[in-house]
Amino acid sequence: MTRIENTPAFLIHRRMYQGNSLLLDFFTEHYGKIRLIARGARSKKTSLQMFQCLKISYTGKGDLKSLTQWESNDEPRRLMGDDLIIAIYANELLSRLLPQDDEYKALFDSYWSYIKQINKQSGSEKEYSLRLFENQLLQELGYGLDFSADYEGNPINSSINYEFRDHQGFFANADGKIFGDILLNIANANENCPSTEQLSILKILNRKRLKLLLGEKPLKSRELFFVN
Repeated sequence: MTRIENTPAFLIHRRMYQGNSLLLDFFTEHYGKIRLIARGARSKKTSLQMFQCLKISYTGKGDLKSLTQWESNDEPRRLMGDDLIIAIYANELLSRLLPQDDEYKALFDSYWSYIKQINKQSGSEKEYSLRLFENQLLQELGYGLDFSADYEGNPINSSINYEFRDHQGFFANADGKIFGDILLNIANANENCPSTEQLSILKILNRKRLKLLLGEKPLKSRELFFVN
């Protein structure tokens, strides 16, 4: 019998389950993605909100355990419009790609930081933060890129252009569309926001990388916003 008390978690997906219950996916600080049943949760008001860090308790045997208690561990956060859509997109990536029960502490901290700053950023800053979050998710899953060196191991030069080749990496190319300084910004976790053109290129690059993991099933959130 497993019994976990007051572990930090974010609700990332919910759906109806057997009458008045809910089937909930949480991204937790210490246990990764877990799936829990909230029995009777549909028949009463609940404070189980997405995009707000909770402390949850659960118990049970096997793969499907029961949520027993929860409380807020965060400030109230109301996301609307585009902010809500990109947050839903981040949740969908976590729900689709993270394996069950594997700890991703650094990614949890990054997600929390990302959610906190969404409604405080400009449109370009939001998109760049999203690209950085995608990069970290891919890195944690074992599909990261070395943004500090090209395919041959040479350090990225901030003053030249590059192209990306699937399954290989970055190659110096005078006609390439990826600026070296952008790659170094990502490698150094620099928050300086790239140009609109470079953001578009990074979006295309990450979309290719994510498709390898997502397969042909489309993301529902991509139908709503610029992330498709």
